[in-house]
Amino acid sequence: MIQKILLTKLFIFTLLQATTHLVPDEFSSIQEAINAASTSDTIIVSNGIYFENIDFLGKAIKVTSRYLVDNDSLIIGSTIIDAQEFGSVATFSSGENQESILQGFTLRNGVGNDEDPDGNGSFYTYGGGIYCEGSSPLIRDCIIKNNSANEGGGAGIFCYNASPVFQGCTITENQTDDVGGGFYARTGSSPEFYNCNFFDNTAEFGAGCYIRNTSTPILTNVIFNQNTANNSGGGIAMKDGVNLVANQVIMVNNDAEGLGGGLYINDASPEFSYCLIAENTSGAGGGAYIRDPSSVSMTNTTIANNTAGTFGNGVYLRDGASLNLLNTIIWGNGSTQIHFRSEGQDPNLSVSYSIVQNGEGGIDTNDNGDVEWGEGSMDDDPFFCPGGNYYVRENSPCIEGGINGSLIGCFASDCAALNTGPIWYVDVNGNSQNDGSLEAPFGTIATALSASQNGDTIRLSPGVYAEIIDFVDKQVVLESMAFYLDDSSLIEETFFAPGPLGGSCLTLNGSSNNNATIRGISFRGGSYPSGGGISIMNCSPTLANLIVEDNTADVGGGLYLSNSEAVLKNISILGNGANIGGGVYVTGGAPTFENVFVKENIAYWGGGFYFENTQAIIDYGVIRMNSALIEGAGIYQSGGQSTVEWVSFEQNNGNDYGGAMVMNQASVYMDQITFSGNLAVVGSIFALYSSAVDIENSIFWGNYGPMIYSPESQDEASYLNISYSSVQGGEDFISSGQNIIFSNGGGIIDEDPLFCMVDDFNYSLSESSVCLTASSSLGSIGAHDLAGCAALNLEVPHPEKMKVLANYPNPFNPSTVIVYSLDSPSQFSLKIFDISGRLVRVLDSGFRQSGKYSIVWDSRNALGENVPSGVYFCSLNTGAISQTKRMILVR
Repeated sequence: MIQKILLTKLFIFTLLQATTHLVPDEFSSIQEAINAASTSDTIIVSNGIYFENIDFLGKAIKVTSRYLVDNDSLIIGSTIIDAQEFGSVATFSSGENQESILQGFTLRNGVGNDEDPDGNGSFYTYGGGIYCEGSSPLIRDCIIKNNSANEGGGAGIFCYNASPVFQGCTITENQTDDVGGGFYARTGSSPEFYNCNFFDNTAEFGAGCYIRNTSTPILTNVIFNQNTANNSGGGIAMKDGVNLVANQVIMVNNDAEGLGGGLYINDASPEFSYCLIAENTSGAGGGAYIRDPSSVSMTNTTIANNTAGTFGNGVYLRDGASLNLLNTIIWGNGSTQIHFRSEGQDPNLSVSYSIVQNGEGGIDTNDNGDVEWGEGSMDDDPFFCPGGNYYVRENSPCIEGGINGSLIGCFASDCAALNTGPIWYVDVNGNSQNDGSLEAPFGTIATALSASQNGDTIRLSPGVYAEIIDFVDKQVVLESMAFYLDDSSLIEETFFAPGPLGGSCLTLNGSSNNNATIRGISFRGGSYPSGGGISIMNCSPTLANLIVEDNTADVGGGLYLSNSEAVLKNISILGNGANIGGGVYVTGGAPTFENVFVKENIAYWGGGFYFENTQAIIDYGVIRMNSALIEGAGIYQSGGQSTVEWVSFEQNNGNDYGGAMVMNQASVYMDQITFSGNLAVVGSIFALYSSAVDIENSIFWGNYGPMIYSPESQDEASYLNISYSSVQGGEDFISSGQNIIFSNGGGIIDEDPLFCMVDDFNYSLSESSVCLTASSSLGSIGAHDLAGCAALNLEVPHPEKMKVLANYPNPFNPSTVIVYSLDSPSQFSLKIFDISGRLVRVLDSGFRQSGKYSIVWDSRNALGENVPSGVYFCSLNTGAISQTKRMILVR
């Protein structure tokens, strides 16, 4: 506001030094005021439309709207001189100089003066908006619009032997069937344009600007946008000895049906510096068409993303023309950036400290020209900023790649460094044109995979993903933001779902996915004949910290694995259903399951798992409350060999046979197993068909119905070896099974294991349990080696009087802070358990007053050893009540 007042006072003071004429207060027309004015006078025109043509008559006067007085740019559009399609709107042909000033008007509906500036007797129509001959006035802050000049040229402006100066003007929507839609200059004219805009002008040649005959025009901070030439020179056409000096000129979205979408240069020697020539189109020479003995210099110029119908998307050179590139970018103009005509005199190209896409391979000489590929030239990606403004990123090679460490291209850095990995971000609301950074994420996983290299990580923002992906042999980690943000809840919030036509949530097929790692993601709602949640075929990726829930299939409701050696760690498989393999179906291969929680899945055969001719391994896990409408609620194994260790089978229902397991012509080794609460008509633990089972260090207790079933047929006799285990009913109970060849490996006892809280699925051992020292190594037997009943309980409500508030970070590596509070003085213990319920470490215990406390766990066990990655539980116990916090360790 202060600046505006000062400018207004300065202007009024200046007016006091000369005569001021007011239109329409003193004169009804602008021309009447001009006629009456003397040198240094000022004519101020109020808002309105003035239907007339004006001529300065050689006078050194200022004609202005109230724009400068009121400092309101809207006045320019509302103070209009309208020629009503008669002659030029404004004429300067009496030797005017820069003391003749026209400012703050819209000049429209002129059709040009019928003139013979050459004096050769030939009259043509020139200068619809402004006709300038032998004069050099100053035109400021004007809009020159909707004018024409057919059969002559210069629809917006015409100059003959004239050098006017234009400042802050917009030349728009002017048209001619000849040359120079916006501007036409010839015969020694050297006009100057500063901070001007040529927009949407039309001509046969030189839609924005047509300059010819010896002259040195100047363009500084000028924009040519969406101008259209029916022949050549969409932005600028120049010929016949023109020495244009162009600085900070932007030429975008111009079009020529013939030659030179941005520039048409014929026998001229222009100099371009800090200019942008982008997204122009033409028949040939999309960015620039240079011919005849032209000598063109481009310094700090960017020529990008131009298109030609035939040749020379970026630049077309012919007939001895020469082009010198310094600190310049030529990029994105198709496979060939610069094209030489195949006949005529050899063109010459000199490139130094510049970027040309594909290097010398991006220059097609057609064996008809010379290329000097000089020092500092390269073909590195310039890393343009997103949004198409052609600024470059902070890590662009352009920043210091020019001569003496200067800039390459027209614009410096205006955005953060380009994400080049190794971390790529994806968001369902992202865009494939982004760079995959946290601030500008990709919209699809496929785009991120295309950008990634071996060792990279792709992180998914929370949301629903449904796309077909292939890791194309890359060693890449695909994960949620849970690990990055230390928030395990994001695992559930980031999930794959089937597409609109249904199907699996995710399918990986083929060895190209062998090196993939997928972690911290959920899969839900899929439905397909094989693998409703995840289908893995003929490949062996690593899957970790996943939740697979509420999916359905004919086989493999949650997961389907075929011929795979995949490693699956810290996986929760919940509430899936199928005919065969409600939770998981595996055929062939040898996958490994580590730390799995398999709960409430259902199938006719194999409620939790169905293994067919596989060598699967399950190492640590809980298989709980799964159902088989016919057989094998926990695991059904048909053929093959499997190993199962440190697994607890809890309250699975086999309906007819095999509450925990069915083995059919299979071989199984089992160690550290707990079987409890399983149910079947017969075979609440095992149904054996011609199989061999070797089991040790395990507990068989509290199951419902006969524990072991084998049919009477001698052809289906099975071998069973049990050692160092607690078996309810003892050895005699096992050996009484029909058609079973039983072997006692020693160490079998019939002792109640004294589980802590079976009703709360707490199958850890009380401190007085004989099972704590009953193994072959005098350690515990069963899947839970806990002494004391402050163990894992995932389903106990949070008590009101005592709580674990949080641990942070979570996930963590290598340490996390655990915060808890006691609302009353009490004895307590704070313990860490793994996913199988085994005690890892007692962090703290004793008596505490009420209050809030914190303690650090450094991910070490009681022996001071680092524990592996996985899911762990922190249990706070006061004897009467306990509460558990789930934590994720990621190494």
